[in-house]
Amino acid sequence: MYSFFIGCDISKTYFDGSFNKNQIPVYAGRFSNDISGFKLFVKELKLYTDVPEPSWLVCFENTGVYSKPLLEWLFSQGISCREENALTISRSMGLRRGKDDKIDSKDICRYIFEKRDSIQPSKLSNPLIVKLKKLLSRRDFLVRHKQSLEVTLKDQQTVIDPSLYDLLESRNNTLIEEYSRQIKEIEELIQNLMKQDEEVKTNYDLAQSVVGIGKTTAAYLIAVTENFSCFTDGRKFACYGGIAPFPNRSGIRIGKTRVSHLANKKIKSLLSNCVNAAIMYDKEITLYYNRKLAEGKEKGVVFNAIKNKLIHRVFAVIKRQTPYVRIMTYA
Repeated sequence: MYSFFIGCDISKTYFDGSFNKNQIPVYAGRFSNDISGFKLFVKELKLYTDVPEPSWLVCFENTGVYSKPLLEWLFSQGISCREENALTISRSMGLRRGKDDKIDSKDICRYIFEKRDSIQPSKLSNPLIVKLKKLLSRRDFLVRHKQSLEVTLKDQQTVIDPSLYDLLESRNNTLIEEYSRQIKEIEELIQNLMKQDEEVKTNYDLAQSVVGIGKTTAAYLIAVTENFSCFTDGRKFACYGGIAPFPNRSGIRIGKTRVSHLANKKIKSLLSNCVNAAIMYDKEITLYYNRKLAEGKEKGVVFNAIKNKLIHRVFAVIKRQTPYVRIMTYA
């Protein structure tokens, strides 16, 4: 389907581009990371190939806000592209020394050519999901700073003069109140955003029907799964969230089964809070938790197992499109 392959290494203000010619990456140059630079890049590429644009495949690393303008512009021009995980590309290149943008663009070009038969082009996200991700990112920023204010001054209480500490605490509390107000505003915007799309709202409510899954976690699940379109299997999402255990053995050595550190740490953290809520309010989870501890299982292992249960429940209700029903209830 694709016969012309292009690799781009993107930074904040510019990007380096290379294209494949006779299975050899050729450097095309450096261009500004804006629409004028994108147009100039395509114009430059047309000097080297007669292949029509619908048969091009552009690959670049997902560098957050820096790669999104190129992604959106390519879609608007009908040019297929793949926004790939940076670690996936890096590990495919083997042992490397140093870093050079020009060489990186060639390596990305080589990567997409080698994966041409198995790789799938990226899809443009729903504008609502894009907005949701930005709101959640802003919420994370505010929560981090609020928590920092709550902790750092208390740690210094014993080494600060009492009168000065009272003054600083007063200023600190004012800032904390402001952060709390802004966090509440962001959460209200998220709630209103969820109501703008019926399918998103339905899945958002279904996720919260699982005992332990709150509004914030449900919003994150909607965001990272693109409303459960890019993850349709609970096992795959468990792997992504860093809660799927993997074996650790080689030859006669059998190590302890562990979860991978390659994970979405935010989702993993949110699920820990969900487990605490589930243990408190879901009788089935409570009995399971107490039984496993009585059997001698480590608390962390049991927590991880409950995280998996919650994720599989969420994906089950999304697949059925019916709310979660408790099997056991408190009297």
